[in-house]
Amino acid sequence: MSTKIRISQFCILMISLMQIIILTGCNNTRIQRKDDGIQHLVNENTYGYYFDLYTTKSKDQERNGIIELQEYNDDIFFRVENEGQQRQFSVQVFIDCRQVPIKIDGTEYDTFFIDAPENFGHNFTFQLTEPIDTNYNHSLIAILTAGTDVLTNEVNYKLSNNYSIAIDHVLSFGQDNPMVQPEYNIEKTETVTGYQATGLLLNTDIEDYKRTMPDRELKLSSGEEFSLQYQVGGYEDCKEVAVIITVGSEQVDINNQDYILCEVDNGELVRGIANLDAPKQAGQYEIMGWVVKEPFNADKP
Repeated sequence: MSTKIRISQFCILMISLMQIIILTGCNNTRIQRKDDGIQHLVNENTYGYYFDLYTTKSKDQERNGIIELQEYNDDIFFRVENEGQQRQFSVQVFIDCRQVPIKIDGTEYDTFFIDAPENFGHNFTFQLTEPIDTNYNHSLIAILTAGTDVLTNEVNYKLSNNYSIAIDHVLSFGQDNPMVQPEYNIEKTETVTGYQATGLLLNTDIEDYKRTMPDRELKLSSGEEFSLQYQVGGYEDCKEVAVIITVGSEQVDINNQDYILCEVDNGELVRGIANLDAPKQAGQYEIMGWVVKEPFNADKP
């Protein structure tokens, strides 16, 4: 089976942001790096920041959507560039739609934070810390999110996907290896009529089909179960999508699963209910939703 794919590196995953205020919390180390001499930002990037993922072999090659490794803990590299203003970034890695820890400079991180000055460029080396089956090829998603120190209830900007760069790759341990297949069944969804759109929207309204923007805050008790409506799809070039939700930069279960799978044939926009649990530690947390097109198909468009 061919593992060659053609994928843009920018906004492959659509993000929907919503602020959640809860009696609960999250611990992550924040790293500040000195500028090592920014080289350039690619011309097509208009965000003021840049993200790239590569190996020693692919560093100087045209990106083809494949990360090739011999062993699961071989070195992988990512580069972050920033200009124009100070920003805090987070970097997360997902294998087969599950967030996994990474090791950087001997320290393990679930989510890696970078405090970047306004003129910043740095290459980071990381390894996967948990063994994976190298008899299969896997989905690898790396996400850079900007402004993770700014909560949406503090500002007036629109909720959109303009604050992230997501890179969707096949993690290959051999060209002839089969692609790992999902463990979960397809979610039962309803087709949304009259509200065509593309991507993912999370909404607190679990009754109507309206595609309205979510509230900026939810107030919940520690560990409280709550529900969101998701609307996902609108794609003409795929049949299946995965939905991932993070709370406070950590992946949370959706309907007692790590992620959910939805059929979106013929450009359909579908809706369903995502049942989630609030964290147990008091605090303020961002909710982010991601949709991944054809996550378990090595020949995705």
